Amino acid sequence: MRMLRRIAWSGPAAVAAVALFTGTALATSSPADGLVVSHTGLKVRARANTGAQVVGTLDPWQKVKLACQTESVWVEGNDIWYRLHGRPGWVSARYVHNYTIVPWC
Repeated sequence: MRMLRRIAWSGPAAVAAVALFTGTALATSSPADGLVVSHTGLKVRARANTGAQVVGTLDPWQKVKLACQTESVWVEGNDIWYRLHGRPGWVSARYVHNYTIVPWC
């Protein structure tokens, strides 16, 4: 007995299925949860780069929302940077622990 069905893969259902299959988050997903794990204030930068302008700081052990991640300049063995959600700026992933999956930018 043949149990194959033809399914039309289009629209939002197809995008969701591909995202689930590949393990990637969709751009429309909610922000990821993170926690600052530095012992001093963490510099928030205008770009994902240690040479970028400092636009703010985060307190040690502060909870943060993370919009997405990208690869950039290495900071103590980690080249991932997180873009903050709800405010401008980037932080090095070396000093932020993510508790949920952070989508790629």
